[in-house]
Amino acid sequence: MTNNFYQNDLFVKLRYLAVHKLVFLFVFFIVMSFLGYKDANAVTISAVPHQPVFGPNDWIKVDLSIKEYNGGPITWVAHRPNSSAISGQIQDIGMGTIVHQIIRDASDNSFGTWSIDYLYNGVKETIQFRVNPIILTVFTDKELYYEPDKMQINITTSYYNPNANLAQIYHLNFFDRKGNPAKEVSQIDISALEPSIVYEFPLLKFSKYNPPGLYKLKVQYYNTIVEAPFLLGDISKLMEVRAQTNLSTYNQSDNVVLDLIFTRVKESTGTLKITDPSGNITNSQFHVESVHTSLILKDITEKIGTYKFEVQYAGVTTTGSFNVVAKTKKIPNIDLEILLDKLNYKRDEIIHAKIHTSAVIANSISMWVADPNGTQYSELSVPMTSNDVILPHRIAKNYAVGTWKFYINYGGVIRFESFYVDAAQADNKEMLNTKKFTVPTFSSKFGSTNFTEPNGIAIDSDNNVYVVDSGHSKVMRLDSNGTFALNWGSWGSSNGQFKHPTGIFVNKNYVFVADSGNARIQMFNNSGNFLYAWGIYGMGPSMFHSPVAMALDKTGDLFVADSDRDTIQIFSTGGIYKYQIQSPLTKYASFSAIKAITFDSEDDFYAVSIDNKVLKYSSIGNFKNFFGSSGEEEGRFNNPTAIVIDSKDNFYVVDSGNHRIQKFDTYGNFILSWGTEGTGPGQFEDPAGIAIDSMGNIYVVDKKNNNVQKFSYTKSDQIATPSWVRDTAMWWSVGVSNNTDFAQGIRFMIRQGLIEAPLATEINAVKIPEWLKSNARWWYSGEIDDRTFAMSIQYLLESGIVKV
Repeated sequence: MTNNFYQNDLFVKLRYLAVHKLVFLFVFFIVMSFLGYKDANAVTISAVPHQPVFGPNDWIKVDLSIKEYNGGPITWVAHRPNSSAISGQIQDIGMGTIVHQIIRDASDNSFGTWSIDYLYNGVKETIQFRVNPIILTVFTDKELYYEPDKMQINITTSYYNPNANLAQIYHLNFFDRKGNPAKEVSQIDISALEPSIVYEFPLLKFSKYNPPGLYKLKVQYYNTIVEAPFLLGDISKLMEVRAQTNLSTYNQSDNVVLDLIFTRVKESTGTLKITDPSGNITNSQFHVESVHTSLILKDITEKIGTYKFEVQYAGVTTTGSFNVVAKTKKIPNIDLEILLDKLNYKRDEIIHAKIHTSAVIANSISMWVADPNGTQYSELSVPMTSNDVILPHRIAKNYAVGTWKFYINYGGVIRFESFYVDAAQADNKEMLNTKKFTVPTFSSKFGSTNFTEPNGIAIDSDNNVYVVDSGHSKVMRLDSNGTFALNWGSWGSSNGQFKHPTGIFVNKNYVFVADSGNARIQMFNNSGNFLYAWGIYGMGPSMFHSPVAMALDKTGDLFVADSDRDTIQIFSTGGIYKYQIQSPLTKYASFSAIKAITFDSEDDFYAVSIDNKVLKYSSIGNFKNFFGSSGEEEGRFNNPTAIVIDSKDNFYVVDSGNHRIQKFDTYGNFILSWGTEGTGPGQFEDPAGIAIDSMGNIYVVDKKNNNVQKFSYTKSDQIATPSWVRDTAMWWSVGVSNNTDFAQGIRFMIRQGLIEAPLATEINAVKIPEWLKSNARWWYSGEIDDRTFAMSIQYLLESGIVKV
């Protein structure tokens, strides 16, 4: 009985263990089968673009395969560069492999980085690739055309098809300056069969139905549009001939230099007729090879009296005359030069003519002017005690509009320079506005330990400051207090790298950097992410030698200045070349290279030339004026490097070689300057860049001191004594200016607070003692300061000796 019980118990235990073992094995088999099934059926997506970069007109092709594809649709979403998206489904891929195609062409303008998301059974795969843009360049053979001309239109593209059946079409249309289609000119369609074509467009019919003026040629290729502006000239003014001698009066036996300027070279020869004082006529022919031709006339000045000349060229005749006087003494062999402070003047403005001589040979110099008809005004004589002197001349309110001449006679050597008188009137009240002459105050300095040879500077609409750190090949972004926020760049030639970068320009969306050492322009977003670059070393369109500065006009075109070429190139903000402005041939408007450029509120641009001048042009390159010349005097420059314009169209020039900043009004009249050589606050060693924020604060980059100085205007700021006040005092002391002019200077000093006296509304009478002239000369030469001279005037006013 016992044994049976024991046997039964053992049997139960064994059966229990067997059942548990079977359950374990069954669960283990199920789990392993599931894991094996899952591993064998894992879904993976492989998507490989046919190429990493597609052409502008290519379809998008992707090799798509799915491991463990069990049927059903695959969803795809393509994200285009403009942030838009397209999507769809691939219903079946058969054996798990297919070529996915997105049908597109260049008309969608979807150039840049694409991405495509593929989704199947909860699995996602994303790929990226680029679509290259269409590069379209359009330029004409020149900018000014007349009725008989044929316009040579050069069109270049990065995409074309030599098969005539497959080639796309350039669409050419003409518009006037208001955007209206030009009259009687149909759209011109040209097949893009080659990378570059030249189309000849005759202007005969165009000129018949459209008046002279500014027009734009628009070329559309797919949806890319490029504009090329041009001027249609007046056929009645097609040919103009100007002729003038280098002097108005010659000594007997002198050679006469006759300068000829033509609107265009139309014929190879012209005729010159000279009539001497006795009525004898000499005819001769001359050759014409350029629009500016100089003739040296020898052995014609033997008779004393007036000679008349007549120039005939291309059916146009112009005349002139010169005088010959007896040769009483030998003319000194010296260099004598007139440097006007600008070309065009308003009535009541003052000419500041700098006279430079290679040798001091006399103690005085004479000056006079002649009106457009040749009538000479009275001659004045002023002291000449050094190699350089500034001679003033006020443009009278009744001066005739036109080209005048400014003459000097120094020791028998006579020279002249031409200037133009405009009908506009200068605002005398503005001359007495002391706010205009407020000197900015040093506010702060930053960057001396962070910069190495900083150069260009720009400020965005949020007052973030961008500085080109040329020595580190970086762009630094700071806030308005100088706190560093971010930087980008390194030495090299890859995208986002720089070699000796110089200039910078920012707008709401982009940062443009002149990568001078790589002869290119690079474009970034405001966070420093690289977007695009264009330019290589060369002389053609979109080529540079050393790009250094950029500015945008009102239409959004980017003007790029080159410090080693006589050309300013214009691009779209995407880097597409539009046209270029080359240095004019005329004396005052020409330039060999440009260091800086900026635009005013009227869309005129100011260019800093390497020959120490600021040139003013319209946005299409028509010359308007020049300002300054070489020198240390106020309004003169020594290696100017940068320029900026404030909200009132005053412009500031970084006068690097003179270690100062100079401020001018919109008409180019000098207002004030600040800065001296040194390392302290308000001092400069090598100022190289300048910018103004939305509050009117001025930032100046010093390349040698490795810093940025910030200047601000405050109510307690110093008011500068304008140069015209000091100059007028000096000119009055030597008899060039009258008492009324001098009294106007006193009125400014009263407004300035240097002199305490009631202000008269009119200057009716002026009684000024002659002995005050010595004080005026001492003040002008710096022997006494503003306060000392003002005290002498104050005393005379209080004692009643001087009445204003």
